[in-house]
Amino acid sequence: MSQDSLPAISGPPQFALRARNKPESDTWFTVGQAWEFQVDGGPAYQLRVTMTPVNWDGELLLMPIPGQEKDHAYGQASAEAEGNR
Repeated sequence: MSQDSLPAISGPPQFALRARNKPESDTWFTVGQAWEFQVDGGPAYQLRVTMTPVNWDGELLLMPIPGQEKDHAYGQASAEAEGNR
């Protein structure tokens, strides 16, 4: 897949990117978001990292955002919003 063929990000993110504030800490911060889309019949994820903790060890968690449907189709929210205008 080339970078030119990546889908445009639209709609609310389906996942939160979480990182520890320092190695071995039990405290995790949201550092970005992710959107799921389909590539060759399987899931792929587009990530947007908005910050990194100073002492970050490189470990990330990709976690569903509470209240978002698990099977939410990529771009579905923006398509519905366009239809409601």
